Amino acid sequence: MVGILILLLCGCATPERKAAELQLRYAAARDLFEQTLKQYQLPSADLQGEKKVRMLDLATAGYGEVLKRYSDQKLWCSLALCNLGNARAAQGRLDEAIKLYNRVAEEYPQQDWEVLQAWKSAADLLWDAGRHDEALEFCRKIVGQFDSDEEPTPIRQIVQGAKSRLVSN
Repeated sequence: MVGILILLLCGCATPERKAAELQLRYAAARDLFEQTLKQYQLPSADLQGEKKVRMLDLATAGYGEVLKRYSDQKLWCSLALCNLGNARAAQGRLDEAIKLYNRVAEEYPQQDWEVLQAWKSAADLLWDAGRHDEALEFCRKIVGQFDSDEEPTPIRQIVQGAKSRLVSN
């Protein structure tokens, strides 16, 4: 009986300890995400050829680590998926990028800004690739979910852009 009591007392984390652990995981996920963005993805934009390929490969590996190691960190995982989509798009892997953008909304629907950015990125990529019907599907999603006078100006501007595409077609 005493052994069970000791196990229960030792095994139970206090709310303060759990909060501290969550803060540490949040910070670790943020740090890995930001390191990946700053060291690999952003510099890749100025590179060409094999150097660009290598940097984008390192970026995709870093974002994959965020998703793998910190799956409980919804904000950083949604951002990692968006940026992983951006990296795939920069690699010319459009269909893969679109799938990643879709995953943001499927897996992290409560992350409104990241969902909006993912859908906008998907719409823009598809539009530029001449796949207008598919792009318009994303525009409809944007308008359907985010068209409100209560939204902040940046969101209303993205919605207006989506509406413009819908009206012109």
